[in-house]
Amino acid sequence: MAKRQTKEKSATILASKTQKLVVSENNGKWGFLDAATGETVVPFIYDCAHSFSVELALVRLNGWWGYIDKTGREVIPCIYNPAWSFTKTGLAAVCIEGKCGFIDQAGEVVIPLIYDDARYFNKDGKAKVKLNGETFFIDLKGNRVE
Repeated sequence: MAKRQTKEKSATILASKTQKLVVSENNGKWGFLDAATGETVVPFIYDCAHSFSVELALVRLNGWWGYIDKTGREVIPCIYNPAWSFTKTGLAAVCIEGKCGFIDQAGEVVIPLIYDDARYFNKDGKAKVKLNGETFFIDLKGNRVE
């Protein structure tokens, strides 16, 4: 019996990794549907939601932004305002109390929240940031670059 439960659990995990989810709105709330079946996978509880990017979706709950996985589990708490989707670099720009920086997919701060503005890393691995009225680019380690 234990083997059967393990197989079912493995199938569920596999399905959630390969399943295509689409963001959808219902009565002013946002959630995610299975693209193939139309079934609700992530409940319609969010104020706003973005499509999955690098396995996580950016969602807003009660005015605060965070990230969920394809099972609907809140992986990174809704504590940011504002926040942006993850890019292929594995980093996302987030802000708390007007200061912005970058987190990884585990929610760990990788580049400190010291900037007045920050958005996302481009395909060249550079992000435009603003600090004390000056706008410039940083690399994936937070070093200033040209």
